[in-house]
Amino acid sequence: MAFATPDDAPTDLDLVVHTSATAAGLQRSLELLAPEGRVVELSWYGDNEVDLKLGGAFHHRRLTIRSSQVGTVAAARRGSRSTTDRLALALRLLRDPAFEAIITDTWPFDELPTVIENLAGGQLPGICHLIEYGRAADPEPYLQEEHR
Repeated sequence: MAFATPDDAPTDLDLVVHTSATAAGLQRSLELLAPEGRVVELSWYGDNEVDLKLGGAFHHRRLTIRSSQVGTVAAARRGSRSTTDRLALALRLLRDPAFEAIITDTWPFDELPTVIENLAGGQLPGICHLIEYGRAADPEPYLQEEHR
């Protein structure tokens, strides 16, 4: 399935992968599900509270929210997969050229604080910004004119 914004996303889905780390995004993910559908929650909320409407439709349609924890292999799969296996799979999947289509810009690691600040402030558009370790910052100003 192709990428879609929340407002343009199809409905009646069996699975939605949520990553916005917002209550509104998680609520919208639930709205997109078919009966007995599942949201896999990849967001990290830290110590923030999340308010959701889990009344009528949530129970009536038997919807599920499943958390994902990427730091360890699930207990049910530890007998057949190791952390090394998981990392190797992730690196193999990242070599897929499809990911190149979503990378908007590449930044050196030492610019990460400024990148995050500008992303949070809405001054840096794009879907995915790649951070490169070991690359020195460019001598030019961080935000080029086209990013303002």
